Amino acid sequence: MPSFFELLLLCGVVLAAAFWWRTNELKQVAYQIARRRCDESDVQFLDDSVVLAKVRLRRNNKGHIALLCHFSFEFATVGDARYRGEMQFLGRRLEGVDMEPHKL
Repeated sequence: MPSFFELLLLCGVVLAAAFWWRTNELKQVAYQIARRRCDESDVQFLDDSVVLAKVRLRRNNKGHIALLCHFSFEFATVGDARYRGEMQFLGRRLEGVDMEPHKL
C-alpha cells in the first residue's frame, strides 16, 4: 500500500501534467489569435511566438474558480520598433486582446 507521501506526490505530478496540458492547449489558441490579429491590423507578428506571462486563479461569471492566463506577443510596423500585445483567457474563454498604440 502506498504511503500518504507517495499519494501526495502522485497527485502533484498529475496536477502538474494537467496544468501543462491546459496551458499548452491555450498557447496554441493564443498563437492563432495573435497571428490573425496582426494580419488584420497590417502589422508583422514577430518571433512567431506567444509567451505565457502569468497565471492566476479567478472566479468566472458562474462563480467557479478558473485559470486566468495572460499571454504576450510582439509585433512591428516599420523599422526596428517593437510593440507588445497581450491577451487574457479565463478558463478557455478569451477575455480580451490588447495591442500597444503603434505607427502605421
